[in-house]
Amino acid sequence: MTRIGGRARSVIDEGIGRRLGLLFEAIGQRLRPLRERIEQPLRPVVEDIERRLRPLSEDIERRLRPVRERLADAGVVLRPRHWAAIAAALGVIAVYFSLGSGVQLKAEDLFEVWPGEFVAKITEPGELRALDSATISAAKDLTIIYLIPEGTYAKKGDVLARFDPGKYEMQLEEAKAARDVSEADLHKAETDLEAQRHRLQSEIARFETEVRFAQLDLDELKKRPLPSELTQAQMEVRRAQLAFDNAEAKRKLLPGLVEKGYITRETLEDAELKALEAKTTFQAAQFNLQRVKAGATRAELERATVRLEQAQFALEKAKRGMASQLESYEAGVEREKANIARAEQLIRTAETRLKVKEITAPKDGVVVYAKASENKGNDKIQLGMIPYEGQPILYLPDPSTIVADTEVNEVDISKVQVGGPAELKLDSLPGVTFRGTVLKIGSLARMKLTPAGTPSGVKVFDVTVKVDDKDERIRPGLSASVGIIVERRDHALSVPLSAVLARGGSQAVLVPYGRRIEERKVVLGPSNEHLVVVEEGLREGERVLVSPPPADRA
Repeated sequence: MTRIGGRARSVIDEGIGRRLGLLFEAIGQRLRPLRERIEQPLRPVVEDIERRLRPLSEDIERRLRPVRERLADAGVVLRPRHWAAIAAALGVIAVYFSLGSGVQLKAEDLFEVWPGEFVAKITEPGELRALDSATISAAKDLTIIYLIPEGTYAKKGDVLARFDPGKYEMQLEEAKAARDVSEADLHKAETDLEAQRHRLQSEIARFETEVRFAQLDLDELKKRPLPSELTQAQMEVRRAQLAFDNAEAKRKLLPGLVEKGYITRETLEDAELKALEAKTTFQAAQFNLQRVKAGATRAELERATVRLEQAQFALEKAKRGMASQLESYEAGVEREKANIARAEQLIRTAETRLKVKEITAPKDGVVVYAKASENKGNDKIQLGMIPYEGQPILYLPDPSTIVADTEVNEVDISKVQVGGPAELKLDSLPGVTFRGTVLKIGSLARMKLTPAGTPSGVKVFDVTVKVDDKDERIRPGLSASVGIIVERRDHALSVPLSAVLARGGSQAVLVPYGRRIEERKVVLGPSNEHLVVVEEGLREGERVLVSPPPADRA
């Protein structure tokens, strides 16, 4: 037999080896579903699986033997990695269960289950503020020319801010103009109200007329048969009967004339058709007479009743609509009256503000600058800014009543309870933990904002946590990490999340049992970012496999 050269042998070796590798990798893929179907329960069926796979392995080996011999005769030697792929394909299921054959597990692969403290909490960033705090707002939109330094402990009466006393007389003129406009709008609203009242009254009168007509029609139907209708129907019967008798007599006379040749057969046929028509008319008149004698039909009474009910419903609806629409117009009148009152109040306020050039402290407190805008990050009020009227510029918090404001995702808010415990860590004091209590949970969700002030698409609830510990280092305005404790157990069995397997609608863990691995169903409780509580299925001191196959993880 001709021997293959070294270079040709290498090419054949690589090509055939690669194809065989792909072939047996595909065989392994085909065998994987078999493994998944028979791996439950694990221990009782391992021997049966190995016994079932042995004939398959022997059959594949028998089929490959001629290939191996031909390759050997041709001088092709497969590298070990090629036969490793074949071996993996043949033993893909047995490899998965090889733990049952005595494979040694490393210590880091196992987790020993002992009771201990379990804490689950929701951690979110927050900011400290004083629960008892005075808000200092701008009385007008003027330029700030002086601000007391932030952090200063101000006394009652100290000057907190001064404003540039520029041309603010326009505020007074605008308030007067607003009052004039509101007075004109009030006159128009009163005119519209009166016009609407007349229109609605006319519409209600029309609906009342339709109700009366519908009632009359129904009453008339109930009185049937009317004498005039009965007389008319009887006359129609007599008229139709006379026509029929004449047509029938003529029809009976004509056949003899046809035989004598006095008239044609077409004339006879025409007479017979007319006699038939007269008979039909006569029968219809008789039927109509019977109908009139019977009075109004059930369908006619039902239609008349429905018409009456519809007219009554429309009338009631119009009356209700009149009340609501008049309320709307009356509300417009009241609104304009309120606008006039508000404009007059603005006039008085503007006149008062003409005298205001500075703001003084209404009480003692630590000075904290307000944010320049809720939608522009953490920038604070500063000199040269022009706050809008009523905008907070300073806070005077009481340092003895500190709380932390944070926000919780709508997915987790159901776990948070007022009065529940919390932990706080200040960014300025790393390693120090303060105790807290959930004080308030917002009743409405809102859209979470990004640092740039744009909507993030995530719904959150505002949560306020009271700081229970007293410490002079805890001051308003500091950033904090707020951990809201939603579950705490002092004596709980827990395992790493990576140890849990999903089994349809249940969960399981892998427990070493002698020289084999036992799959144990468990009932799970609450979890945190690392551990999950096992309510049923494990005992103290047992060990579980920390990292099961990835496809089986919960």
